[in-house]
Amino acid sequence: MKYQIEITGPAEKELKKYPSKFQDRLVARILGLGNQPRPFGCKKLHGSEYYRIRIGDYRVVYSIRDNDKQVKILDIGHRKDIYR
Repeated sequence: MKYQIEITGPAEKELKKYPSKFQDRLVARILGLGNQPRPFGCKKLHGSEYYRIRIGDYRVVYSIRDNDKQVKILDIGHRKDIYR
């Protein structure tokens, strides 16, 4: 069950702001969502259909469409700013 990963423009722009070493870490976790869209530690956000995974002090917010086998990365950011 392989899911297709789609990264929105704002999420891609945010990803490019980080140093390459940290980008590699983020990309590895994002690509892992293709195999397991609900990994251990992911949380469903209260009051919405979105999920989030934690990578250190940063969060990746995404949606899952099981019918289409698609994971859409909506936002990436520091934990203090991501939910605003």
